Amino acid sequence: MTQLLISVKNVEESQVARYAGVDLIDLKDPTVGALGALDIDTVRQIVNEVNGSALVSATVGEGHATIEALTDDIALYASLGVDIVKIAVSELFQQADFFTKIMQLTSQGIKVVTVFFADNTLDFGLIPLLQKSGCYGAMLDTQLKQSSLLAVQPIETLHSFVSVCAENKLVSGLAGSVNKQHVGALKGLNPGFIGMRGGVCRQHNRTSELVYAQITEVKAMLLNCNTTSD
Repeated sequence: MTQLLISVKNVEESQVARYAGVDLIDLKDPTVGALGALDIDTVRQIVNEVNGSALVSATVGEGHATIEALTDDIALYASLGVDIVKIAVSELFQQADFFTKIMQLTSQGIKVVTVFFADNTLDFGLIPLLQKSGCYGAMLDTQLKQSSLLAVQPIETLHSFVSVCAENKLVSGLAGSVNKQHVGALKGLNPGFIGMRGGVCRQHNRTSELVYAQITEVKAMLLNCNTTSD
């Protein structure tokens, strides 16, 4: 069953998402890029507020200069109590010891989700390596937010991504300027979750505030799609 991920930027938004019945509350700062990291204190407060009532994921930002800088941040955010840590595909993935270093974290029980940016060159050959290194899942998102995921990549590519993830026993996620009009098409691909931010914000502005009614509308649509497909 496809679940709903909503990205939040503060404690108040985490409360809105929780009361709206969101399955996965995703912590990130939309003002500093596609995967901007929230500050440590805010992450800690949100984890305490959610208190196990929903899964919580957190991004660690982009642009890490070294594998060690990235893995240190993964370990740090995991230590705050989030359930899932999200990282972006980058040049670091090409370094010889990258997946070994990731496996050292996943072997400790840290759930890592790797984010592929749909508006960059996609290498789904990395997905089996993610599985071998113990990653929990993979996500397809957009780095530039001017266009939706479905405008950036054809539905066949999204289907291929979800299928390769399933073959490698990874949870898959689809996101990227997604709104309610996209729910039916994306749900038909049977991803593990569909992610939104701007599509459920005031005036569809991802740096604005979440709107409770818009989240519950999408949640109801997704539940209806799940029931219909079941």
